[in-house]
Amino acid sequence: MVNEKIKLDRMRYVKDNLPSTFAILAIVFDVLYFVLIYKINNDFFYNSMIGVSIVVNLLFMLFGFWASIEVKNYHGKFGYFMIALGIIQIIRIFIYPMKAHAATYLQGELLVPVMSNGQFMQSIIYLVASAAFMIVGGLMSIKNSRTLQNYLSSLEKK
Repeated sequence: MVNEKIKLDRMRYVKDNLPSTFAILAIVFDVLYFVLIYKINNDFFYNSMIGVSIVVNLLFMLFGFWASIEVKNYHGKFGYFMIALGIIQIIRIFIYPMKAHAATYLQGELLVPVMSNGQFMQSIIYLVASAAFMIVGGLMSIKNSRTLQNYLSSLEKK
């Protein structure tokens, strides 16, 4: 009981670092995805879709970093924002990687896939890891901010 009160009181003065770290890890996995996708040299990627993909990557990294800063200060609404970013990462699996994996090009007389099975699986793993870190970090942030708010409310009642 006493340890629990100390832990709760300590939340008032200590930053919420774990959800913030999870957001940074999500960004790291997004960067790995970014590098994997754009190192494939093929005409399939040279269209307007790659421009949109680059902008989405940059916005994800920007908003992910912003969320990582805000959740440190127990701003619970940014936990929901992190969950939304995680869902966006899951949706992205079905856009660029799926299309690149299904597409082929002619190399000599052979039809060759734009993205090999290994590259496809690697891109899926990176996006899923990014989404998982963002969603779990968001859920942790929401829980921690509610816990702190409830504790602060109980102090005001006394």
